[in-house]
Amino acid sequence: MKNVTNLLCTAALCTLASPVLTAPALAQDVASADNVIGGDIVVTGSRIADTLETFPGSSTVVDKARLDQQLSVTNDLGSVLAATIPGLAASSNTAANVTQSLRGRPLRVFIDGIPISNPLRDGGRDLRLISPNAIQSIEVIRGASALYGQGGAGGIINYVTRRGSASDEWKFRTELSTGFSTQHFKDSLNPAIEQSASGAIGGFDVTFNGRYERTNGQFDADGERIAPDPNNFGGIADSEIYDVFGKIGYNFGDQRIEGMVNYYRQHQDSDYIPVAGNIAAGIKETAVKGELDPRAMDPVNRNFISSLSYFNNSLLGSFHAQGYYLKNYSVFSFNAANFGGTQSVIRSKKLGLQMDFNTPLAMLGLGDGEILWGADVNRDETEQPLIPQTATPGDGRTYTPPLQQMNYAAFIQLEKPLTDWLTLRAGIRHDIFRMKIDDFVAALTNVHVAGGKLKYNATPVNIGATAKISPAVEVFGGFSQGFSIPDIGSPLRRVSATSLDGFHPEPQIINNYELGLRGTVLGSVTYSAAYFISTAKFGTDFVIDPLNPNDAATLRQKERVHGWEITASGKIGAATRWSANYAHTEGRTDADQDGKLDTPLSGRRIGPDQFNLMLEHDLAADWSVSAQYNHSGSRNAFPDSPIGNYYTGRVRPTDRIDLSSRFKVAPFDFSVGVRNLLNADYYSIDSQLLNRNELYSKAEGRTIFVKMGVNY
Repeated sequence: MKNVTNLLCTAALCTLASPVLTAPALAQDVASADNVIGGDIVVTGSRIADTLETFPGSSTVVDKARLDQQLSVTNDLGSVLAATIPGLAASSNTAANVTQSLRGRPLRVFIDGIPISNPLRDGGRDLRLISPNAIQSIEVIRGASALYGQGGAGGIINYVTRRGSASDEWKFRTELSTGFSTQHFKDSLNPAIEQSASGAIGGFDVTFNGRYERTNGQFDADGERIAPDPNNFGGIADSEIYDVFGKIGYNFGDQRIEGMVNYYRQHQDSDYIPVAGNIAAGIKETAVKGELDPRAMDPVNRNFISSLSYFNNSLLGSFHAQGYYLKNYSVFSFNAANFGGTQSVIRSKKLGLQMDFNTPLAMLGLGDGEILWGADVNRDETEQPLIPQTATPGDGRTYTPPLQQMNYAAFIQLEKPLTDWLTLRAGIRHDIFRMKIDDFVAALTNVHVAGGKLKYNATPVNIGATAKISPAVEVFGGFSQGFSIPDIGSPLRRVSATSLDGFHPEPQIINNYELGLRGTVLGSVTYSAAYFISTAKFGTDFVIDPLNPNDAATLRQKERVHGWEITASGKIGAATRWSANYAHTEGRTDADQDGKLDTPLSGRRIGPDQFNLMLEHDLAADWSVSAQYNHSGSRNAFPDSPIGNYYTGRVRPTDRIDLSSRFKVAPFDFSVGVRNLLNADYYSIDSQLLNRNELYSKAEGRTIFVKMGVNY
């Protein structure tokens, strides 16, 4: 029966032809900016107008065409990125990206250059906080980078949102879509409606996008319901999602002002409760209908972002200033095992100003090249209280007390062509941090702790070069540093002293060494290959907490991560495009403090190897078919670890094939996609590495996505 269903799904996609296809051709482009040498793609996420000819590191730009192609088989931005970004760990396809590291280290997420990640208490809620249709492109820099400040030890991801044009007529788009499991149609429907508009009002360009989505149950290859929160990080099943995005701008001469707002809300309300599995017996976690604990609040993720930007292209070269305000609220799942039943929330507010100048060296009489310089100011207020009605009555415990951090920074970055084929990059940044911590009661020790003030600084540097040997070979590489403040909220819940006098959270300085090649061969095949080493004197890994076996403690030990990545893309004739990427990452730490890096980093940091292959073919001017294959490798770094030790599980290899088709029948455009075409039956990567019976969950089985849109 499964084989018959597979054939029917394939046939459905291959019979989408229509003799009345008359709309303009679908946009076509490659996604990986690694493979564009001398092109026009600009990596604005690096805080400088870097064409890839001179950027001495690894980067990727997911353009609108590739983004739309990926969204034919998923609604999850984490899955889109995992398929297109080498070195990025597999997505859990939930509300959280806790284990989705980049090059074995935490990533930092931006929207239009605004930092939306939460470094003081990372809840892993930053990849899925905006509608994908509000995004024009996604820029990724792989490897440590300090130009945007703290965080992003593994790299940065910047969502570039849509911008209208004051000269455009008003354009509208309505889009209807749904997804469903072929193994359990009734309870898996995932309907969504989206409306967008762009145009001009009195010289102002205006862009708007609004989306409503209802996600129902998720089901595995056997048609059995997956737990609403399968990994206890935050689930997406049985949720309502709202997102409203707006941007308005005005150009006058060579200047521009621009305002942006985005509001995202996901509310999970499920009637199902998890039933634990058994790893040793090969029994999966499932879900059954049941009563939730009456004390539990529904999990919620809310995020509000606003910014006001000013651009001036004739002020000391070019000048950009951006003020922003963010407010985030996340309610985590109820945990009956903690203190007789607890639940926590993360509340965070950020207010900041970013300013930078891009000044040609010629203005200073220094010839070719440019200098980027500027300053940042940021105020971050973050806390993670236990919800009062679920915490131990009256003891005032908190997971993370109120933290108030001020950050002041200045930076300078030089780009200097030394010859017509060799370009040098070098820069330095200095950050000053001042933090205030209120009095609190530590959650896991019940100790009353007097608050205090902390001071720390960081001064990362970078130097690199690119050498264009020929159109077929460009060599790039260098040394770059990044830094992050450790997740302060995690150790504070374990404090045993009554004051913070001995608490000195030094910044984690990351030293990143990279050497790579890129170029174009055989006329149209672009490629890149890079090897990197990333070291830290004070790393951050995760182990079982001896004070609370249901929690993971953070360790700060010397560590080393290394790996390699390969990408390639090209064309076969005029109508067929292909791309592929492969990434391997490994890391070790000095767990016993003997000076030797002899203990593997945990699965939260290091995932299995990933290989992605995509093939896209135009059957007609406005009809394309895409197939993609994902292979996730094996990792068994802790063969003797007992079941129950977080992030030490054995990960077995998995394979998945996705198929999609996009076509137009004027005035409508359609897409039909099948994720997990062959209905492969396997445990999710997260559930395997977590190594917990109660979180041992299968991945989703075959899922169909259908979308119809109309522009008018």
